[in-house]
Amino acid sequence: MILIIKQLAMVKYYIKKVGFYSFVISIIFVLILTGCAPNKSIEEQITPQELITWKTLGKGKTSIQHQEFIMEEIDSSDGLFLISPKSYQGDMVLRYKIRALSEASVLIVLFSASDNSETLQLTIPPENSKNEDIWKWRGEMNHYNLTFNNKSHGYTPFFYKNISSLEREFHLRKQDNIMKSNQWVTVEIGKKKGKVWFSLNNDMVFEYMDMSPLLGGHIIFRISGATKEGKNILAKASIKDLTIHH
Repeated sequence: MILIIKQLAMVKYYIKKVGFYSFVISIIFVLILTGCAPNKSIEEQITPQELITWKTLGKGKTSIQHQEFIMEEIDSSDGLFLISPKSYQGDMVLRYKIRALSEASVLIVLFSASDNSETLQLTIPPENSKNEDIWKWRGEMNHYNLTFNNKSHGYTPFFYKNISSLEREFHLRKQDNIMKSNQWVTVEIGKKKGKVWFSLNNDMVFEYMDMSPLLGGHIIFRISGATKEGKNILAKASIKDLTIHH
């Protein structure tokens, strides 16, 4: 009670000294500054136990082994998607470690994935969808696409922005492959103030200034196998230490 009386006395003294209107303006100014203060970024640590609850699409299975999240194709698979339950708007940085567990594990990350440029929502096809319907869905959604460890498909790493099945705003490609199977690598993928990037083991692989960045959306991991010498090699990968800053 005594503290409140002292505080009221200080307020009365300040009003008397600077005037009532100056006091009101000072209060408004403080409130404006408080309201305009930038929001603090959030760091989410996604455990293997959380990852295994993310929705999958395509033929495959997931598991946890030695505190690592494992995703793998099964017979007659045309790739396996793992889709975040949340969407992320604006700036974000994705960091994790990944290991390709077969020689044909193409690693793909789609981020800021949404139905169109005006929403964060992503409509996911039914689980029993045909491969051609899944490819159509993927081609029509807005997203950034990073594909690496794709030597088994006859390609080198690439990065593009997908607007529709007929429009890509940029398409970057490396001349050489940058990964080997069964080795852990540290991945960082970011989107901040228009800049989008991808680094591997702290080495910048792709960096691009997007003058009209996507609003945001979901994060999607995908693996895809290959056919080599007439034999189907299924994709399998392990993920750990996943964090999302947003």
